[in-house]
Amino acid sequence: MTFDIKQFLPYLNIDLENSTWNGKNIGISGNLINSFAPDAKNSATSEAASFRWANSQRLETDTAFVAQQFDDFTGRYDFQNQAGFEAFLADKKVFLEIGAGEGRLVDWVIKYSDCLVIAVEISDSVHYLSEKYKDEPRVLVLKGDAIDLPINYESIDVVSCEQAIHHTDYPGEIFTNLCQYLNVGGHVLLSVYAQKSPQRERFDRIIRDSIAKLSPERKFEISDAMTSIGKLLHEMNVEVEIPNEPSEYGTISGQKMDIQRFLYYAVMKCFWNPTFSFEKCREFNHDWYSYPKHHTVSFQEAATWFKNNGLTIDHFDVNPSNVNLLGRKK
Repeated sequence: MTFDIKQFLPYLNIDLENSTWNGKNIGISGNLINSFAPDAKNSATSEAASFRWANSQRLETDTAFVAQQFDDFTGRYDFQNQAGFEAFLADKKVFLEIGAGEGRLVDWVIKYSDCLVIAVEISDSVHYLSEKYKDEPRVLVLKGDAIDLPINYESIDVVSCEQAIHHTDYPGEIFTNLCQYLNVGGHVLLSVYAQKSPQRERFDRIIRDSIAKLSPERKFEISDAMTSIGKLLHEMNVEVEIPNEPSEYGTISGQKMDIQRFLYYAVMKCFWNPTFSFEKCREFNHDWYSYPKHHTVSFQEAATWFKNNGLTIDHFDVNPSNVNLLGRKK
């Protein structure tokens, strides 16, 4: 089968004949729609994301990495395994992915379901996605800002927002907009960066402010140092016990963990995973500090978003890194 945009029209708020959306011109070329305005509110975020994905180490064919990422994903939403994810998708027709990146989640949805997928990305990675899925008739790539998309209201069965909207300073507003696209009974998958200890939050601001005016290339170089620190700390192989007081340690108070994990959660994002390459670990560190805006989220804040938008919470997972919720529209 070849790609046919007409199968997506029931879910798109566009005038295909005139290539417009609400009177505004949009680009339509094959499996790619561009509704992103150069002067958009999140143009700086688009630039940062474009650099990130242009310098990404592509690991879609790395079996071990993909398996680790899939296990993490299914665990966070209580799907448990492949069978559980397939069962979740079995009655779904349209899957909207916000922040598609290099298409990792899109790959899984295509592999384990019959869904149509609208893959939304704010960056120039849409060109990579368009080429990647040029022979996949079930994937439409959309370059757009999640705060305002050419999607019909109440037309989508699943809205997934995996670690994307926290790269803005108004994620709750974006989440509300996304919920308008959801069918009654449709599901939301949300993963956002969790609030860290007060010390970590302060240090994050210091680092981001200090590098804000640097070039993307220089920010990428600085992330080398953060990654090297994480690697060194891990190789020390030292376990620490975090005291219950003071509350400065936040949610990790009273726990035992590797010293690298302690500094990662309590001081700075010096991510290190020995099963990943140095380059992939560097991406994770660069990702958090290179964006011009960020917003960490507590479980209470995320739960309020669900309540305010008429969503029930079917499952939640809160860990020191992320707040993850699976819910349904009532």
